[in-house]
Amino acid sequence: MQKNNIKKLLIIRTGAIGDVVHTTALFRAIKKYNPQIIIHYLTSELIKPLLIEDRDIEKVLTINPKFKMFSSYTKDLANTLKQEKYDAVINLQPSLKIKYLMFLAKIKKQAIYRKNFKIHAVTNFWKTGLKFFPELKEEKELKLYLPKEYIDFAKDKTKEYKRPFIIINAGGVLSKRQGRTYPVAKWVELGNKLQKKFDGTIILNGAKEDKEILSPLNEIKNSVNLIGELPLINSCAVIGEADLMLSGDSGPLHIATALGVKSIGLYGAMPEKRTGCFSSGINIVSKKSCVPCNRRKCKYLKKSKKIYAPCMEEITTDEIIKML
Repeated sequence: MQKNNIKKLLIIRTGAIGDVVHTTALFRAIKKYNPQIIIHYLTSELIKPLLIEDRDIEKVLTINPKFKMFSSYTKDLANTLKQEKYDAVINLQPSLKIKYLMFLAKIKKQAIYRKNFKIHAVTNFWKTGLKFFPELKEEKELKLYLPKEYIDFAKDKTKEYKRPFIIINAGGVLSKRQGRTYPVAKWVELGNKLQKKFDGTIILNGAKEDKEILSPLNEIKNSVNLIGELPLINSCAVIGEADLMLSGDSGPLHIATALGVKSIGLYGAMPEKRTGCFSSGINIVSKKSCVPCNRRKCKYLKKSKKIYAPCMEEITTDEIIKML
């Protein structure tokens, strides 16, 4: 097999978390294709801890996703990238700002991502890499490597919890996309059914800004509320200790699948063929005729004070329990 003449490659994806997780299959495929290629990854400071221990990346660089195009920060970052002397870049974050940054960095050989809603995001990222590596084989599984210190933290944090550990990731209630979040009352109902079935520990996960609206989850028997309590990397390590993850379409869901945790994703408006659990995991999809719509705002909630889309309301707790 003839190897590509690219010796040093930059990959760019600044967010969201789930998207970065989905790109891991691409650089693993490239490393399998040619282990001699040096791969650097440019992402946000928030996401960097997920990649710093990755055996297929030699260096993780960071960028402020809110950087201004014509600023000294941009020029300094471009100079840093220029000094690395990359042979090529796979730009998976093709905003105008990033394209301008690549222009300043004088990286002329580029493969630029184009979103395709007809295929899974993992496959979409892999297809972007085909421009440079036409014989690249698609990876069938996601994989994350977390720093040992955080794995040790998670083991110590959960050592007194009764197994099995089941994580309910109920965050994102105030998300811009209303078809991603499962109603709090249904999470409470589901949590108690899970506790009755497995008699373990229910770990509650979610964003800090959702802490108040998710307070009813404390009604779940033998639950541990970690909502907004841990930094991202610590939360990921706790997820890695779990026996089961339940979540709407979210970064933590995709992190769980990449850590080998059995996962169930609840999909209302979101296109599960595009962002569903990749390779492993179960996708439970609403049967409403308008699904998937992938709208930010549900058309049925325009004149309503309700915050949960009908497509997510439709998914029953019994339907979820039957999958276990």
